[in-house]
Amino acid sequence: MIRRRLWISLIGIVTVAIVLLGTNLIAQNEPVLGLDLQGGISVVLAPDEDASAEDLTFIRDLIREELENRGIAEPDVRVEGGNIVVDLPGVKDQRDALDAVDVAGIVSLRPVVQACQAPIEPTPTTVTETTTPGTADATATSAATGTTVAPSTEPAGFRRAAGADDSTPDTTAPDSTSPASTEPTESTVEATTTTTTEPLGPLGTNPLNTVETPFAPPPPPTDDSTIQLPTRDGLVCTVGPVQRGPNGESGGFVFKRSSAEAVLNGGAWMVTVDLSETGGPTFNQLATACFNAQQTCPTSQLAIVMDGEIVTYPRVQQAFFPGEVSITGTFSESEARSLARVLDRGAFPVDVHAENVQTVSATLGKDSMTASIFAGLAGVILVLLLLAYFYRRLILVVLAGLSVWGLLIYSASTIISQTTNYALTLAGVTGIIVAIGVTVDTYVVYFERLKDEVRHGRTIRNSALRGFKATWRTIVAADLVALIAAVVLFVLSVGSVRGFALYLGVTTVCDLLVCWFFTRPAISLLADTGWLDKGDTFGLKEYE
Repeated sequence: MIRRRLWISLIGIVTVAIVLLGTNLIAQNEPVLGLDLQGGISVVLAPDEDASAEDLTFIRDLIREELENRGIAEPDVRVEGGNIVVDLPGVKDQRDALDAVDVAGIVSLRPVVQACQAPIEPTPTTVTETTTPGTADATATSAATGTTVAPSTEPAGFRRAAGADDSTPDTTAPDSTSPASTEPTESTVEATTTTTTEPLGPLGTNPLNTVETPFAPPPPPTDDSTIQLPTRDGLVCTVGPVQRGPNGESGGFVFKRSSAEAVLNGGAWMVTVDLSETGGPTFNQLATACFNAQQTCPTSQLAIVMDGEIVTYPRVQQAFFPGEVSITGTFSESEARSLARVLDRGAFPVDVHAENVQTVSATLGKDSMTASIFAGLAGVILVLLLLAYFYRRLILVVLAGLSVWGLLIYSASTIISQTTNYALTLAGVTGIIVAIGVTVDTYVVYFERLKDEVRHGRTIRNSALRGFKATWRTIVAADLVALIAAVVLFVLSVGSVRGFALYLGVTTVCDLLVCWFFTRPAISLLADTGWLDKGDTFGLKEYE
């Protein structure tokens, strides 16, 4: 019965290690390398004004969430002193790095004073000159075709939060203003030449100067201006003055921090967000004006603007919101989550700017990786030579155990990279190399106990299980010290030290698993064959 359990334990741990490795290889998963091993960009963000530790932590969390949504592997975002440091592995372009960390945005609420419509497209102009036979005078006609703009459809609406009676609004919100249309125009000029067609010059510089340039985003408007702004769906809206300024000025934040959430309601995606105590009353004043289609908000639509671009322009469907607002519309899941992130960005407590941008080249990262691998292999070889000198044929068990341990470490680092925000950095590699010594200590403690048994006249076959039972507590105590140190470092430290602590802890846990499920049954089963008792396994005969 004991042998059967030993075989199950041995085969089980080997099978788990191989299956995990095979699964990762088939799925093409591998450990994500950190900034110092694959190169990338490091950005230091400094606040524009004094910021508390709570404000910096809040900004750090928003930046990390946005970077993860962009698909950047393991963005290391941390607060160091009064700054925020962002490490972006694999990002090679500084402009891309700055765009990735620029997630604060200036979010404001503006009433839509004229219905959103498509921008006017430029129309080519043809000049035709004709000569009538037998006539000295000639007439040339230039015609420009007008453009009719289709009416816009608002993508969303402000509703009362779930739980309130929002099946029908109190009254029907007014319809948006009908779009304007432009009729074709025609002009006649005299000429005395033959029929020709003049090519147009650069946009807006044709011979007759009649081509109207398309809409271009204007410079950043002032808060008290009425201006046209582009929408994300290609339309143009005329919006009124800012009713809620950047970061919730003049009355506090409009929405509570981190309260925006994309939810699925009856098969449709919507966004819910809580009103703050200070900004809620002002929002309700604006909602009342839009709901009643007052002069300041004749379309009943309220635009959510970020950095000069309209994210969405929902229709206000009730005059008062008690504490939570639901934004409904034909959102996809990604659109709803994007809108929720925009609303949270508007709650940045202070603005930040990039104070320093540092590039770590891929070549330098490759050199660091090569040096790490060389250091690890050199350490393993030296340790194995030392163990082979002291424990002879038992080195086979050590080699097999380290192989299983290595497979588990590789799979664990892959899983960590794929499921968490931690990549394998140079500090993590250092933790793994240090853990090799912890793992080797496990074998030394066990083998030294077996050596004492043999020195007292017992065989390894009779001492294998008894010797392991006597040393197991010592092994656990030694590994527990390393594990406690790893946990303390991980909790209290920041930056690369956490990577060192993480992998030191993971490798220590893997050592305990390999020791119990592999080393114990392997030594016991080999000892039962009598092979370990043949010859001088521990070199004790040299001292007789």
